[in-house]
Amino acid sequence: MGLIEALLLGIQFKRLQKPLVFFSMLIGLVAFSVFGIGIIAALITEVATTEKEITFKLIGASFGLLALSAVFFGLAWICGYFIKRCFE
Repeated sequence: MGLIEALLLGIQFKRLQKPLVFFSMLIGLVAFSVFGIGIIAALITEVATTEKEITFKLIGASFGLLALSAVFFGLAWICGYFIKRCFE
């Protein structure tokens, strides 16, 4: 079962075994995805509007922000995994 199918079945309460886990993971999936996308959008905006030359500090900070957004996307993936496990 894919994530989209699990989301559609969960919202309709069909074969849903753990509704509390489903809805808390759904909130986590949305929140962590938004945080990850927001960090990447802020990074792109900052790099595009910088008037200084690109230095190693800017590159290091950019990779740090990309790593932080990867953490949020990883957390969203874990929430998606738990959403798929709410069905039997």
